[in-house]
Amino acid sequence: MGQMPQTKSGREWQSLGRWRAIASCSLVGAILGTGVILSPASLNAQPITPAADETGTVVTSNGTQLDITGGRLSRDEANLFHSFEQFGLDSGQIANFLSNPEIRNIFGRVVGGDASIINGLIQVTGGNSNLFLMNPAGIVFGENAWLNVPADFTATTATGIGFGEGNWFNAFGGNEYQDLVGNPNSFAFDLAQPGSVINAGNLAVTEGHNLTLLGGTVISTGELAAPGGNLTVAAVPGESLVRISQPGQLLSLEIAPPRDSEGMLLPVAPLDLATLLTGSGETGETGLTVSEETVQVTDTEFSIGNGDAIANSITAQSATLSASNNLMLVPVGAHRRAPSLVTTGDLNLLAGNTLFARDSVAHPFIAQAGGNLYIQGN
Repeated sequence: MGQMPQTKSGREWQSLGRWRAIASCSLVGAILGTGVILSPASLNAQPITPAADETGTVVTSNGTQLDITGGRLSRDEANLFHSFEQFGLDSGQIANFLSNPEIRNIFGRVVGGDASIINGLIQVTGGNSNLFLMNPAGIVFGENAWLNVPADFTATTATGIGFGEGNWFNAFGGNEYQDLVGNPNSFAFDLAQPGSVINAGNLAVTEGHNLTLLGGTVISTGELAAPGGNLTVAAVPGESLVRISQPGQLLSLEIAPPRDSEGMLLPVAPLDLATLLTGSGETGETGLTVSEETVQVTDTEFSIGNGDAIANSITAQSATLSASNNLMLVPVGAHRRAPSLVTTGDLNLLAGNTLFARDSVAHPFIAQAGGNLYIQGN
């Protein structure tokens, strides 16, 4: 994955003016029109509805708040699992996952084949549980999306979350919930091209906790914050397995089919990036444009392809921004400001192909690390 890495010890890497490298990007999607500027504020959210399966998830409406109860527990009663047919929030709505002090992790899967369009608040109450949201069809956080989660938060388009050796919380089909004990240690991406994760909102976790966005293409034009914790934005290839390393270390990626030959056929085809984005309305922009066969960063020549990652504003103790193709650190979003990447510890910028960075004299690009700054790419 790239040539000899460069490591810089110290406080800050800041470009004044412009620095970039040019490489080709694959085109995405079908012809969907010309010059459509993409807007997160009025994306069409699907309601939260429980799946009609053995998981037993219950969703109860209480005004604008949707209380999520029921579900299935692991044998040690530390992991709680939910299953949704659809999962989306309009602005002002709240998805409230009810927990208790004994539950360490809450997992939610979305099985209906629709992307999750989230423009409201996701929260956990009743316990200090980590929350994992898995939807292989795609996840979009609009500009009004935010979190009230007492511990770690992970959003992924994986098709399975692994526990130990051979125990999986599958995105589709049945699960042996009683065997899914302990903390998850891997994510399976069975599809040839995994779904995308897009953030135009302000996603933050509480002090000392971790924030992870993990998909086939990951774009954050909004803000991401994990003060005192680890922040990971990772775009991974299809038919791969991502293993969770020790906290603060790089993800371990295996480019190989993660399941055996008897694995099930998955009943979902993720929306390509262009189709996912053109479900938007006309107010408040992501800073991305669909034009003919491409998704582009608005007002630039940068096209976004499969395996690309974009991050604009991050704050954390340590952070890893990783792309199996290109990592783009360019002005994006409503204000077109250059990226600001600030950590009190290590900052890892990793591209399987090319790392792009662009700024201006008025808005310099900043990558400021209290520990090591690690840069890798071709």
